[in-house]
Amino acid sequence: MTKLGRLLFVFLLLLCTTQLFADKKKVVEPTLEGEAKVQFDYAFMEGVRCKVLGDLKSAIAYFDQCMKIYNKSAAVRYELSSILVLGEDYTLPLQLMREAVELEPTNIWYNLLLANILQRKSMIEEACKVYDKLILLHPEREDFYIVETDLYSSVEKWDKAINVLDRYEKQFGISEPAIIEKAKLYSKMDDVKNASAEIMKLVKKYPEKTDYLGLLAELYLSHDQEKKGLQLLNKIVKNDPDNGFVRLYLADYYRTKNDTLNTEKYIRSALLNDKVENGLKVQYLLKLLVNQNDANISLDHIYSYVQVLLEKYPEDIAVRTLNADFLKRYNRLEECKGELEFLISKEKNNYLIWEELLMLYNQLEDTTAMYRGGLECLKYFPNEPLPYVMISLPLLIRKDLERAKGYLEQGLDLSPDNSPIKAQFFAYLGEVYYKQDGVEQAFAMFDSTLLINPGDIMTLNNYSYYLSLRNEHLDKAEKMISTALSADPNNSTFLDTYAWVLFKSKNYSLAKFYMRSAIENEKNPSGVLYEHYGDILFMNGEKEEAVKMWQKALEFRDEECGDLKYKIENGLSVDHEK
Repeated sequence: MTKLGRLLFVFLLLLCTTQLFADKKKVVEPTLEGEAKVQFDYAFMEGVRCKVLGDLKSAIAYFDQCMKIYNKSAAVRYELSSILVLGEDYTLPLQLMREAVELEPTNIWYNLLLANILQRKSMIEEACKVYDKLILLHPEREDFYIVETDLYSSVEKWDKAINVLDRYEKQFGISEPAIIEKAKLYSKMDDVKNASAEIMKLVKKYPEKTDYLGLLAELYLSHDQEKKGLQLLNKIVKNDPDNGFVRLYLADYYRTKNDTLNTEKYIRSALLNDKVENGLKVQYLLKLLVNQNDANISLDHIYSYVQVLLEKYPEDIAVRTLNADFLKRYNRLEECKGELEFLISKEKNNYLIWEELLMLYNQLEDTTAMYRGGLECLKYFPNEPLPYVMISLPLLIRKDLERAKGYLEQGLDLSPDNSPIKAQFFAYLGEVYYKQDGVEQAFAMFDSTLLINPGDIMTLNNYSYYLSLRNEHLDKAEKMISTALSADPNNSTFLDTYAWVLFKSKNYSLAKFYMRSAIENEKNPSGVLYEHYGDILFMNGEKEEAVKMWQKALEFRDEECGDLKYKIENGLSVDHEK
């Protein structure tokens, strides 16, 4: 109810401006005649036009002109105030609206703006008095009661909020939201007698709805009247054995009492009851998961309940979705993939499942599934950028550069500005351009990536490495790879890049240290790593060891290696180039 009140309040303010603009013909002041009337009407309409167009400075100037022509206009005061209230000083807008309401006491829009300004100035009780007047003028307007209740509640004037709801009930009769709100307010005042009396109104009006008895029981339990509360809950369970909400509420109650036997009894009776909606069961288990520490329950214990549901409802989408979430938490990624693939086979139009599945393929480095899944996802969601990334990465790895570029450019156009995924598109496009010898375009893409995400360590590494290969901007290259390495100090790729930047900067001794670390941190060193190490050793004067490293690199037949046979026979020149 509180959120509804706030939404209505905002809605009323929007109506305020719209309605007055719609009724612009009514603002002509009856005391004006002749040229003064023409000038006033023109200035007022121009002020409204400028306000609608967003030219507030001009609008204020026109309304000031209106005030000079006729300073008793409530409409002009309203328009000026509705602009000035956008600032931080509400003193003048408040003065203007007090005057406007004094001039036209029954105008609903003037009163609403006055109440809004009073609220902004934290003059809540005075704002409520404005709503009192509005309710007297328009007793049929439910929203006025709701907003006033919300305002009194915001300053913990529970008794006054209840008084407003009493008037609401007198005008509109028994209403579930109003009665429940009154009960909550009485509960905050620790007035269990009146709170229970309110709920009993609903029990008597809707005797077939056991939910209200549940609310009454919850009230008693929250105010240390456990005997009454449990009697009601047990009565509900007896009369309504399929009421899952009450069974799960009882489970929570017994958990707080460390009564494991009854906790298990009520949870399992709810989970296994076919007449209790599976959605309620899943929501309850998610609640346990979110409040795991407070509920004093282990992840394994919660998952045992998920397995109970799985065994009984193996085809239920909500249950399988919950199971996928748990499998991911347990890092059982292959099993999680199976669940998500099952779910997507049933709900191909569910983008959230597609997103989870594609990201899981990426985590598993399953490029074939990424490619196929991305293409399938595009059939249903052609305007989502993620599938374009998932398709382009396998193409990039297979060096199908033109097709990769096509998907990347499409995805880039669909990505929100300055978003992480846009940065990813820039990074991958940079890789494509570099491999197609579009070096300037590639570096521009990398710069764009780092502008959005300065901590993108893969881009920092690759950009740094490419600069080192070209012997360009080595200071910039060293700063970038240092940033990447500080984020992941044992990454052999980053260590290799840092060593290579140092090598190109002729800092051979430090380069040797980092290259040795790169090889030591890599379980399966590549031919390129051994070649680089050989080059560095050679420039450190360790020529025999360098030859050994080049010979080892030769065994890998790595396409990225240089002319190793030449190096083995002739070594490196002083002016070496990679």
